[in-house]
This record gives sequence, structure tokens and C-alpha cells, in this order.
Amino acid sequence: MLNEEKIRLMTKISIYEKNEEYGDLVLARYYREDFVRLGCIKAILVATLTYWLIVAAYAFYQFEELLAEINNMDYFSVIGKLMLGYIGFLLIIFVFAFLIYNVRYQFAKKGLIRYNRNLKRLITMEEREEVVNKYHDRIRVSTSIGGDSPELDEIINGKKPTE
Repeated sequence: MLNEEKIRLMTKISIYEKNEEYGDLVLARYYREDFVRLGCIKAILVATLTYWLIVAAYAFYQFEELLAEINNMDYFSVIGKLMLGYIGFLLIIFVFAFLIYNVRYQFAKKGLIRYNRNLKRLITMEEREEVVNKYHDRIRVSTSIGGDSPELDEIINGKKPTE
């Protein structure tokens, strides 16, 4: 006999696992602080690479003007401006990354809570079926000799049998 509720529950679990295989389920391995920290570190590394690539592209674009002014340039002020820009850029990226990874973790956590609740319900259904099947064989034998089974009534009504 097929249990339609169990089939629906298994389908929900399967769909969630298929859709979130590389998303929420991977995130479940991390604590919030670790996930946010890792995301911020990745964002800072990418921001560093991006900032210095933009500076290099600008330098190549303005190469002729830079060569013409190379003798009149104050290197400390240029380096200071570049470093201030870099620090400001990193701060902005860090704040956005911190907020984004916190929000992403919160939304993923809601889905994981639903997923875990469904898994617990499925495990409970499986355990209940195992108990019913375990006692079903006993009852079939005892009913053939005319015995009643209050244990089965307790199991069917959702109570655990007292042994």
C-alpha cells in the first residue's frame, strides 16, 4: 500500500536536494560567522585584484601623459592617493559583502529549517511503519488463535506500544 503523504514528503525533499545541492546544503556545513568571514575574505581578494587591474588599465590608457609628467611627479602623493582609494574601495566592498553574506545565510537557513523538518517527519513515518510491520507479523499469528491485540490499536492511533 502506498502512503501518499510519504510520497509527497519524499518528493519535496528530493526537489529541494536537487535544486539546492550547491547552495543551501553546502552552506549547512558552516556556522554563520565562518560563512560570512569566508565570503568577506573572498570579496576582499577579488576587490584587490579588480582595483589594481583598473589602476593598471588606467595607467596603460594614460601612458603617454604619464611618461611626459614622470619627472615632475610627486611619487609619495600618487602612492598616497592610490592607497587611500584602495582602502576606501576595500571598505565599501567589505560592508556590501558583509551584508550580502549575512542576508544569504538567513534566507538559506529558513530553507534548511524546512528541509530538516521534512526529514524528521519522514524519519518519524518510517519508524512508525517499521513498528507497525514489526507488530503486524506478531498480530497475524496471535489472531489466528483468537487473541485480541491492543498493541496494534495503540500503534494505529499514533501511540507507541508499551513493552
